[in-house]
Amino acid sequence: MKIKIYTLLAAVLLAISFLLTLLRGFTTIHLLDSLFILSMLLLCLGLLLYMFSDGAFSIMGHSFRRFHYVTAPRRLKETMADDELYNQKEVKIRNEKYPFTVPMIVTALAGLIISLGLSYLIK
Repeated sequence: MKIKIYTLLAAVLLAISFLLTLLRGFTTIHLLDSLFILSMLLLCLGLLLYMFSDGAFSIMGHSFRRFHYVTAPRRLKETMADDELYNQKEVKIRNEKYPFTVPMIVTALAGLIISLGLSYLIK
């Protein structure tokens, strides 16, 4: 199953790189540039998804709600008294693992390393 995800991500990455290269005129430098840019985008998306699945944004959201509750005026606190979001003492941390997060990061890193390595060999 994971091999299919790796190959699918690599195939999509290469296919989009070839399409972008054909639109700009086919040269090796354009191919490596588009592979590098798409790999960086895929890496950023994978790392953001990894942080989201580990619950980093759950903790930040809870902190902002608590800060808003503490700094709110008294008349506003009275309306917040019944709301469960503002009165939680424990944080519910999201712990959902997505099966394509790690393959996305690894494929993006492989694309980055390949594009950087080949660009140094060509120049």
